[in-house]
Amino acid sequence: MEAIGRLAGGIAHDFNNLLTVINGNASLLLLNEQSNSAEISDRSQQIVEAAERAANLTRQLLMFSRKQVIQPIRLDLNEVVARMTKLLQRILGEDVSLVSNYAAGLPAILADTGMIEQILLNLAVNSRDAMPQGGKLIITTGTETLAPKPTDKTPVPRPN
Repeated sequence: MEAIGRLAGGIAHDFNNLLTVINGNASLLLLNEQSNSAEISDRSQQIVEAAERAANLTRQLLMFSRKQVIQPIRLDLNEVVARMTKLLQRILGEDVSLVSNYAAGLPAILADTGMIEQILLNLAVNSRDAMPQGGKLIITTGTETLAPKPTDKTPVPRPN
């Protein structure tokens, strides 16, 4: 397991160097927006966002190799889901439609952005694979209050 961790760390380090070049060049394209068409600007922005997501994935590899810790921050879950929708729709393909429902007034959560993005990505890929004939993936944000599970000492109400 230690050898796998070292390998993951080495790959993540090299990959991060490549991402720096990609992100830098895409950012330069965005700076020169006045000479770019709207389509080029949109694609440049998508490159920057994809490079940021890849950097988060790199962080996860480094975390796995025990070289970096999780970095939870206060974030708006609706914003994270909204940023991921273009990528998720491309991954789902034409046969699976994506619907996002955002809860109004959602409180901030303490989480690692890269981990949340990875969870969304994994769920989308699994959903696509589970719907080979096509279908609809609905992502909904919201709050939920969880009640404690009844124990052996707690009487369970029985239906009449």
